[in-house]
Amino acid sequence: MNDMTTMNDMTSEVDVLVIGAGLAGLRAAVDLADAGRDVLVVEARDRVGGRVWSHTFANGQWCERGAEFIDTSHTTVLALAAELGLRLTDVRSGRDDARRWLDVGGRTAPFALHHSLAGEMARWQEALFALAAAVNPDDPSHGNLAEVMDNARLSDLISDLQLSVMARVVIGREVRSEYMLGPDEVSQLMAGWMTAHHLRSGDGWEAYRIDGGNDQLAHGLAARLGDRIRLSTAVDVLDADTGVVVLADGHVITAQHLVVTVPLPVLGRMWPSMPREMAAVGYGIGGKVSVQVGRRVWNDHGCDGSVVSERAWGQMWETSEDQPGDTGVLTILLTSHDGAALAAVPDTTNRVIDEADRLFPGLKGLAGERVQTDWTNDRYSLGCYATFGPGELLQAWPLLQRRYGRMVLAGEHTDAFAGFMEGALRSGRRAAENCR
Repeated sequence: MNDMTTMNDMTSEVDVLVIGAGLAGLRAAVDLADAGRDVLVVEARDRVGGRVWSHTFANGQWCERGAEFIDTSHTTVLALAAELGLRLTDVRSGRDDARRWLDVGGRTAPFALHHSLAGEMARWQEALFALAAAVNPDDPSHGNLAEVMDNARLSDLISDLQLSVMARVVIGREVRSEYMLGPDEVSQLMAGWMTAHHLRSGDGWEAYRIDGGNDQLAHGLAARLGDRIRLSTAVDVLDADTGVVVLADGHVITAQHLVVTVPLPVLGRMWPSMPREMAAVGYGIGGKVSVQVGRRVWNDHGCDGSVVSERAWGQMWETSEDQPGDTGVLTILLTSHDGAALAAVPDTTNRVIDEADRLFPGLKGLAGERVQTDWTNDRYSLGCYATFGPGELLQAWPLLQRRYGRMVLAGEHTDAFAGFMEGALRSGRRAAENCR
């Protein structure tokens, strides 16, 4: 039970107030509650999970509206899944170049048929591996080349390789899918950092999803907290020095410790004195559309559903490889600025389905339930995840690690596994330790 002391109808006190019921906030709250601390979690949304949000279709198939893939190096996520008794499914779509398509210039063909592309992509991988070798993945702010790499754009590296137009299209989309921003908005330090993490997973593949939806991780943690979580409870403003938090409804909570897990663009709205270096951190933009189709028509065309395109939507894949049933779920990633613009128009899903039908004739007539998520314009996210641009990481990183009066920060943006569920969980555990 929550032991929050009520001073009157509009003021109260609590030992630890956690702002945000995503994976970071829930992990911190569970650890603190297990240690016997008086903890309260407030969440602006009407659900837990934050940017980990699954959707279940009428027949039981599912898709991920937010965070989707789990690397083999994401040991904290894997451990929590095992603890909660959740089953993993293997991600296969996109691994076979004979069944993965490239859509450029209005023409589609398997990657395997673009013979010259393989050599150029190998050069690109070698360049990324060289960046990774110069980065400490556990602390990217340290290293002899950290400052040089932090100030260099990833687009400069691509230009230096003198690649063909086709290779630049593919690499550009690969970057936009990984970071949700273009190569000119991603630092070489960020790219080397993330590549180093992928290399820890062996072949670099993000290999798993949670059977039934990744947000079961959040629900499993939330179940341990019971009435310590208050949904639909938004924060208006906070004071890190005094621990005073004013909610949107005017209620005032004073906490001995604040654990704040919201994305930086949202934090800037509630913390007036947030350092400008933190406010400058870039966030990926865009969203997703997932469509359930009456039959996995892409298989009829010799494709596994994985397509990389020069068009605004950028990339698609099948989400339902290991899910039973004749129906299939195709997920279309709306990446970077052109994808975010597509996500903002009224008929986004129809446009995306038309594009899928262009690739796989007959799909439109089989399209059923569909869901769209626009993380850029979600007022409680204002972006997908942290993507450090040129000159941003070294300025912001030490500030993201420190304590501010009664406040500690958590969330994927504060951890070495930035952008991943792994980073969120690790940061929540670290924040709980800092409150003890």
